[in-house]
Amino acid sequence: MLICDTHADTLYALQDNARGEGAPLHVTLASLTQHPQDTRVQAMALWTGTEGLLGKDMGLINREMESLESLLSQGFRQVRNLSEALAGEANILLTVEGGEVFEGGLQTVDAFAVWGVRIAAIVWNNENPFACPAMGASDKGLTPLGRKLVARMNERHMAVDVSHLNAAGVRDALRVSRAPIIATHSCAHALCDHPRNLTDEQLTAIFDMGGYVGVNFYPTFLSPTGEADIDTVIDHVAYMTELGGGKHIGMGSDFDGIESTPKGLANAGDVYALFARMRARGFSEEAVGDFAGENFRRYLAKL
Repeated sequence: MLICDTHADTLYALQDNARGEGAPLHVTLASLTQHPQDTRVQAMALWTGTEGLLGKDMGLINREMESLESLLSQGFRQVRNLSEALAGEANILLTVEGGEVFEGGLQTVDAFAVWGVRIAAIVWNNENPFACPAMGASDKGLTPLGRKLVARMNERHMAVDVSHLNAAGVRDALRVSRAPIIATHSCAHALCDHPRNLTDEQLTAIFDMGGYVGVNFYPTFLSPTGEADIDTVIDHVAYMTELGGGKHIGMGSDFDGIESTPKGLANAGDVYALFARMRARGFSEEAVGDFAGENFRRYLAKL
């Protein structure tokens, strides 16, 4: 089985001195390789930080790249295409979270593409020269420079991630992008009224254009009470499936970037319990396989 997770903050967690040496991670070599017959692909984000690489966040990307090198020395493998992923190995797909990495000019998109970045969110929770975040009050869409950034990403076969983008920005991305867009770690707004979640209209538009949504495991995004278990995750999967997303959804756990996890999903190794519960709730083996990784494989092939 191909198993893909489109978002984790493991690279940031590894370089975060405040985390404490030896503090447990959600994503580890052991958790990704416990079933050697399966092909695991874990997307890991280069996060730009709360200040967009300024002030205390200066040098953050370099430290995260050092974290990547550390993981590679431990036995992880970086892949640029899913065809390169090997069964029984911990395969890393590199992504970007925060368009500030591109402020040096659109040519920087080319540099990150060379480094293997396949997906980039053009905004995090702070406004930048390209767009405004969902966690804010702005109704401004993509800036002219933001639209040029989307075009450059299309040229470099880099997916446009709208998980942190505000509503106007999502509308613009849907209209401007020549390739299907992705929300790497978002949930259904209809089930949990949170600014980071996607409305029915947004979900349907993403599905209709052949895009992809990774379901986030953060309980705050899953449930209005902030309490969640495996069934809560599956409720979002089922809801998106009913909207027409059966071939366009998967996992976007947000592991190592969330303070709590759903009961029964404590780390990357627990996704097998999620698949088992999906089967118990009536999802077919094909539907489970699609959600686990096949949908993401087909999505990347469209870029």
